[in-house]
Amino acid sequence: MARRKKLKEIRIGVFGLQRGLGFVKNMQRIKGVKLVAVCEAVDTHIEKAKEFLPEDCKVFKNFDEFIDCGMDAVVLANYFHEHAKYAIKALEKKIHVLSETTAAPTLGECVQLCRAVEQSKCKYMLAANTSWMPGPKELRKLYAAGEIGKVRYAQAEYLHPTESLPGGFKVRERSAYTHWRRHTPRTYYNMHSMGALMEITGAMPVRVTGAAVFAPDYMESVTHPYVGDMAGYCFAEMDNGALFNATGCAATGPVSKWFRLSGDKGNIETVRLTDGGVRQVRVDYMKYAIPDGDETKASRVYTPEDARDFGCFTKEELEYAKVGEGSASGHAGNCDFFINLYFIKYLRGEVEPFFNVYRACALSAAAILSWRSVLNNGQAYDIPDFTDRRRRRKYEKDFLSPFPDENGEKTVSSSSKEYDLFKKYGI
Repeated sequence: MARRKKLKEIRIGVFGLQRGLGFVKNMQRIKGVKLVAVCEAVDTHIEKAKEFLPEDCKVFKNFDEFIDCGMDAVVLANYFHEHAKYAIKALEKKIHVLSETTAAPTLGECVQLCRAVEQSKCKYMLAANTSWMPGPKELRKLYAAGEIGKVRYAQAEYLHPTESLPGGFKVRERSAYTHWRRHTPRTYYNMHSMGALMEITGAMPVRVTGAAVFAPDYMESVTHPYVGDMAGYCFAEMDNGALFNATGCAATGPVSKWFRLSGDKGNIETVRLTDGGVRQVRVDYMKYAIPDGDETKASRVYTPEDARDFGCFTKEELEYAKVGEGSASGHAGNCDFFINLYFIKYLRGEVEPFFNVYRACALSAAAILSWRSVLNNGQAYDIPDFTDRRRRRKYEKDFLSPFPDENGEKTVSSSSKEYDLFKKYGI
């Protein structure tokens, strides 16, 4: 019997230790992976992470020094709106990239990111974790099996209010005014809503419009005080003819996720408020599509055992993941561990991710342009085809952004009504 070739050790770096601590823990649970370096500017985050770092792991505060220390791939877990510029730096060094949040905050950076991946011939993956949770994974399995036929309409809710007091923002690492969390328009954080629908169905957005719920009196008590909007919605025409309706990160609470697909034969959905809305699944058939014509099978609610193994994970890997569930994973069903493992399999040439750079940028563009629609009275915008080098050139100089620079200057409003609560409080 031929000897199995030993897999090359993959050297990983993690940038950002507050959001990246889970990646630090999970990467070290994967065979053939070595955590060689981390980078973080905040001392308290470094101290918290130290007990989880291997003895020979290097710690940096400067990204340029960090990226030169000798790694095969980097996990970007830094600020939400700053991934593209650091991804491009890594790609220029021939380093593969796993990006934890939105690919880019502007269309121009989307174009730059696609070019950097193409020129480097490196691998890029968006760590969209919601579709790896038990409920959404089961929806993907059901849809792929043709359970409801062709999807015609789909909805997704990501509800995540966080209570706080406006005065408390003065003690954050960055100033209360410039921190990205205070300025993120409600459509921008769409990975857990539109992103999940895309991965469940395989459909891509081609045209979007947006709408927002302005509620400044309510927003005074939560962590987006300069936004003023309680929720934002993206209505997307998809390349398969369907209409998808998805929130960004909404403050309409309580915390929950919910997904519903309506097709020719019936509906499939996750059940709201059951372990965050990502555990249980409901299936309802049209009368003519009831299996065996048996009315008792017209509707069912159940908890899927495990719908994550689409041939990419071995039985041993699935069992091993359960051992560490709740310790290093974060989020339902140990999905963060599976994201890490899938990325390593991608680097080894065993799988291809749904969210490559082109789909990741299309998702970012849906967020950006649905917000632009909000600011322009519901005007519809076409999503660029980022695989088309000629067509995407149109957007290469579009750097309009709602995120302020160090001087507090920005080029797009974060609020649908030009609401600036920071002025009210004198911050």
